[in-house]
Amino acid sequence: MPVLVERSGPHGAAGAATAALFIGAVAGELFTPWLMSRWSSSRLLVGGQLMTAVPSLVYVVPHASAALMLAAASARGLGMGVAIVVSVVLVGEVAAPERRGRSIGYFGLALSAPGIVIPSVGVALLEAGHVEVDAVAAFVIGVVGALLVLSLPRAAAPTPGASTNLLSAFRRPGLLLIFAGFVMVSSSFGAVITFAPIALPATGIGSVAVFLFVAGAARAASRWAAGVLGDRRQGRLVLAAGIGVTFVGLVALASHANPLVVILAALAFGGGYGAVQTTAYLAMTARGSSAHRNNVSALWNSGIDLGSSLGGTLLGLAAARFGYATAIWAIPAVVAIALPLFLLPVKALPDSDSSGALIEAATP
Repeated sequence: MPVLVERSGPHGAAGAATAALFIGAVAGELFTPWLMSRWSSSRLLVGGQLMTAVPSLVYVVPHASAALMLAAASARGLGMGVAIVVSVVLVGEVAAPERRGRSIGYFGLALSAPGIVIPSVGVALLEAGHVEVDAVAAFVIGVVGALLVLSLPRAAAPTPGASTNLLSAFRRPGLLLIFAGFVMVSSSFGAVITFAPIALPATGIGSVAVFLFVAGAARAASRWAAGVLGDRRQGRLVLAAGIGVTFVGLVALASHANPLVVILAALAFGGGYGAVQTTAYLAMTARGSSAHRNNVSALWNSGIDLGSSLGGTLLGLAAARFGYATAIWAIPAVVAIALPLFLLPVKALPDSDSSGALIEAATP
């Protein structure tokens, strides 16, 4: 998407492509708690998968306009946002409190596993002139996902007593700080997936396909590993270490001096950001309550996508003025600034409906 829009629009338009996808996702995520109070999880999962699938066919259209591609990206993001929030809520409901970190780690592994191969394959097909294969594959995968929902043992009914007011969740001590820091770190993801396909070569060890493959594998593995460590009361350490490793990866990517540096950047960025994703969820869950489970899921997912949208947008705007090679250096600085937000002391929780182990593991 960033490459297609960059080719058909002005310099820096790639950021708009990333922003369109993730703005749609944020909208879907923020509305999902309200939707879950009215419709079953099964219906929402089917609807989200189909909304992700059908707009993908826009990219089969020859010489589609940038506006049409951006609209399709927003629609796909909307469906993705709904489906992922519902999935995270279901994982949280069935997981035992003492294994919540491990469970969300496994979920993160499953969610990230396609990202090990699919982005690299997509870029390779794009370079080979087969965008239509990318589009049809996305459509088929979405339809298969909708069919898999039908195999669930039972349809989950709307959750009674669950809060649908996202603002009320921010009244929980420390939750707003964690959310703000997570958005800032997640901006690096949007910047990276915008920058890498444009700045890195199309072939060779240091190519964009290799970078995306290595970063995806590292992110999938670290999301699982961070969940296991989070259950062992090391969540705060894992969170800080994840941000530090993410910073190193971003600096290496910004320099991309040689192919080995690109591989190091992929390992560090993927591994660091994957750990941050899991431990941020544990921290937000510990600061929420059982009534805010839907809201915490929505905020966590929207934090990823809102940050990604902001990162892609800011990088594109800066690149239009200074060029991508200069603009990318602002992203490591944003990640460094986010670290204190996670470490600021906060008040104790007014109730004990969250797991004490998770509080100690994931928060100051």
